[in-house]
Parts: sequence; structure tokens; C-alpha cells
Amino acid sequence: MKALIVAPVFDEATRHSYDWSRLAKTMLEEEGYLVHDLSGRGVGRREVEEAVGDTDIVCFFDHGDEDRLFGDRSEPVLDLGNVDLLSGREVYTMACLSARRLGVEAWRRGAKAYWGYEDSFIFTTDAVEEFREFAVSGLRYRLQGKSWSEALELARKLGRSLADKLADEGKIIASSCMHHDADALRCYDGGEPPARCLLRRIALKIFGRVGWLVSRLRGVCILGFGVGYGIALHDYAHALWQVGGYREILSFQGGYLGFALMLIFFILEFIDFLRMARR
Repeated sequence: MKALIVAPVFDEATRHSYDWSRLAKTMLEEEGYLVHDLSGRGVGRREVEEAVGDTDIVCFFDHGDEDRLFGDRSEPVLDLGNVDLLSGREVYTMACLSARRLGVEAWRRGAKAYWGYEDSFIFTTDAVEEFREFAVSGLRYRLQGKSWSEALELARKLGRSLADKLADEGKIIASSCMHHDADALRCYDGGEPPARCLLRRIALKIFGRVGWLVSRLRGVCILGFGVGYGIALHDYAHALWQVGGYREILSFQGGYLGFALMLIFFILEFIDFLRMARR
């Protein structure tokens, strides 16, 4: 079994995430994983792409954004442009925001699991040990044989327990941060990631997993086509009514052929899109 750990260091926050990654590395090695470690410095995109190779699990401890994970102050090492590398792998991240888009896309492209946060990961320096325990807890539970779903519930439970402990110690800000992190934690491991957009939820309901490919723009375009088509057909029928009433509306008209062809070719194009998406 092979694992890749990416834990760059280039500011104060990443010094802490690097320290936490050392515990993750030890845990993996104790379970027999051969660990490729890209850590303790700025890490480049190409070396991460080359290191993913045939790894079973990819662990990332550092800064992130909705659609990327950073290897230094500016360069993303994993983003929507190379997310296919995560296909067939388990992915464990301790990074801000990446569960919003990158995690969903990784799941859609075939990642076995994506563990991350849909909001910022916040910690305080007066409770570093507690945040380290929480940050690696999901990986620990997984290595103990728990499913990712079970690990998620246990990690959230641990986070809330640690938050209560910190509150009892008078570390109110740290407790609030821990509660926030536990609530922001997400894991996509075969279940359906949540969709915020109404159009996306409708697309998922109709088309299943392929609905993630129906972007907001594509959804608006489909809706706009339907509304425009209906308005044009109504006005055409109304014009025929003014000319000859129902008899004129129900008679064969070249305009009806035009409307039929537009609808047929729109449906054929959309079926082709769905066929390609399912590949």
C-alpha cells in the first residue's frame, strides 16, 4: 500500500499543519504504508502530479480554496485542471474550503473518498494539541478499519467533545473554532454531495450523478430555451387564431415543422451531451 503526503511550509499556519502531518505519516507507516513525503518546503505542481502515481491515499495538509490546494504562496498543486489524478484514490485533506468544489469534482471523477472542509479550517495556538488530534482523527479512524462515513461521524463527535473540553478550560475562542471546524467537515465517499444551487438540485433529481455537469450557465440556457420556445409557439398560434381561428391553428403549417425540428435537434444534442457525460 502506498500513500502520498503533501504538507508544504511557507508561513506560520503551515508550520502547524506540517507538524500535524508528521502524526499522519507515523500513523500510515505503522499500518504498513509506503509513504512518499513532499513536505517541509514549498512544493511544485509537477512533482505532486508525478508523485501521485499508483498511490492508494493522498493526504494534504496546507492552505486551500474552493477549487484548489496550494503548494506555495501562489501555485496550486491540485485543482480542477488536474483533479483526474485523484480518481480511484482516497483523499484526506486538512485545508480550507476545498470540499465546496474540488472535493465534489474529485468525487464526480471517481475518487473513492474525499475528506475536507466546506469552510475555513480555524484554529488557535493555545489549543494546538486539540486541533492536531481533531485534524488527523478521520485518518486515524479510517486506519482502524472504520468506513469513511463512520469516520466522519466519529470525527465530528470528537470535535464537539474537544470543544466542550476547551470551553470548560476557559478557552472560549478555541472552543468556538473547534465547533466551527466540526460543522464544516465533509466526506464524499459514494454518497451524494450537497448541492446549494436550486437548478443543480433539480438537475441531480432528473439526471442523477451527471447533473453535476449541468453548470449554472447550462441550466439557465436550458431554462431560457424552454421559456423562449413556449413564448414563440404561443405567439405563432395566436397569430394563426387571428387569421382563421381554430381551423387555421389545427391545419398543417410550415411554422409547426420549424418548431418541431428545433425541438428534435435540441433533444438530440442534449442526449448526446448526457451520453458523453456518462463516460
